Amino acid sequence: MAFYQALIPPPDAGGLREEIEQACLLPESFTWPALIFGGVWLLFKRLWLVFIVYALVWAGLIYLQRQMGFSFLAVMLSHTALAIFLGLEGQNLIARKLLRKGWRLVDVVEAPDLSSAERRFFERALPAGAPPRVAEAAPPPVRFAQSSAPVIGLFPEANGR
Repeated sequence: MAFYQALIPPPDAGGLREEIEQACLLPESFTWPALIFGGVWLLFKRLWLVFIVYALVWAGLIYLQRQMGFSFLAVMLSHTALAIFLGLEGQNLIARKLLRKGWRLVDVVEAPDLSSAERRFFERALPAGAPPRVAEAAPPPVRFAQSSAPVIGLFPEANGR
């Protein structure tokens, strides 16, 4: 079972229900793309400040190798440690960025996968028995003229009767 952080956006005039519907669920798990792609993953997730620190550390390690005579193995171990740190803390870095923007941590959900976590979060967050919100009104049903032609398809009789 994995744990998911449920964050909702800053309060606005839309109300609590709209905020809950815009919730972001972040898994508390290892982030393999952050381990493998490093700085590119940080840029893709728009973690600008973390990317700047990452790039400065990366450049500093290369500088230490070339100018100070650090061994290649020591620098590679340092880069590997930096990649493992990104893999372990990747989701937390995203959560911190959202918290700085005013998002609020409202729940921690335990579930086997993301869809189950979303379902559990919405069951807890939305009032019981409340009808789901309809985005827009349904269009009126289309009426077809009756014909004596045989029906082709899954319906045994014309007009679905």
